[in-house]
Amino acid sequence: MQLKSFKHNYLVIIGILSLVGFFSLRYFLLQTDSPYSPIVVTTPQTTAKTTASPAVDVMERLQFDTELEQEMVLKTEQTVREIGEDLATLLKNKEFGLLRDSLLNKAAQAVVEGNKSQLAHVLSLLGQVAVEEQDLDAAEVYLLEALDVYENLNDKVGSAQVYMQLGRTHVKARELARTAGDAYDRLLIARWQLSEQHFAAAEQNLKHVIDESLAVNRFGAAASAYYSLVQLYTKSNSAFQAEQAAMEAANLYAASGQLKRAYDTVASLKRAGIETWRVYDIEQEIERSYAEFERSVQQIERAKDYRQLYYHYRSQGDQERAWNLRLLASKSLKNVSKRAMFHRQPDALALLYVSNDDMGRAKDYFDRAKQTFDSKGLEKLSAQTEKLKDQIF
Repeated sequence: MQLKSFKHNYLVIIGILSLVGFFSLRYFLLQTDSPYSPIVVTTPQTTAKTTASPAVDVMERLQFDTELEQEMVLKTEQTVREIGEDLATLLKNKEFGLLRDSLLNKAAQAVVEGNKSQLAHVLSLLGQVAVEEQDLDAAEVYLLEALDVYENLNDKVGSAQVYMQLGRTHVKARELARTAGDAYDRLLIARWQLSEQHFAAAEQNLKHVIDESLAVNRFGAAASAYYSLVQLYTKSNSAFQAEQAAMEAANLYAASGQLKRAYDTVASLKRAGIETWRVYDIEQEIERSYAEFERSVQQIERAKDYRQLYYHYRSQGDQERAWNLRLLASKSLKNVSKRAMFHRQPDALALLYVSNDDMGRAKDYFDRAKQTFDSKGLEKLSAQTEKLKDQIF
């Protein structure tokens, strides 16, 4: 009997410790992220009052240096311009698909000519362009390939420049994760405000969530915020605004392959008594967006097949044929929508957790780059690397 009692107490203690550990982890993850701003505090005397977070001063110091970011962007533009003025125009207009195809053609030409130095240069540039496009996984692939070529050439400075760009890639990954975490926190606050009928404050926060989420290609989070806006406008008897928000939510859900959630949005409008002919327009938009998503997915899968063939022929030593397949893979992705490309993403907390590794990897890459720049007397590049390293947070 005493043994059973002991086991029972032991299990209870373990359960309590597990819960404490879970909430401690949750608290740690949120504390490593910048607090939502503004924080909305409600009192019986006021519906919504905006106050600053006590950590604002610290976080302002840690915000990514916009001048440094612009400096890096201009450096990329300058390097692109050295290859061709037409390519610089594509970068300026953010026509990343066309630019990527053109640069890959340059890389394929370098492979045919056996110009390894040019190949490494173009691959590094492809990585930098991918960073501007926020396609950080692709950026890392290109940069690591460039690093491999530079190391085979024993080009220490070229390798160091790639290390610097790899560090920047991981800093950007951390920055995007923090933005996603901010949006997640703000969405929770907005939903609480909505439940308490603080409509003005909730609307402000939801619109902020939408802007933040779209900026980092988190279309599911933006759709979720639009869906909450539908509920807000329905409760505040703003039928036209509810309809517009529903259109945006349904479109984002369908264009990201979440067809059920798209039709759930329509169902919420029907329950609110929106006219049938208005609902019909939204359903038509859902069908169009989902058809576009399916086409994009087919193109993505085709690109994956081409990539597999690329790696196969590359391993066989048939570099020219391999690169032709890589070009076909790139062309397959030319018209793929961003909503389809980024339709599978981890939730904000998981993204934040993984981004802790990005900080360590960024530091390691920056240290390697700075060590080489210092040894070669390249003071400007060394100082730039140190400034980038200061952005790790």
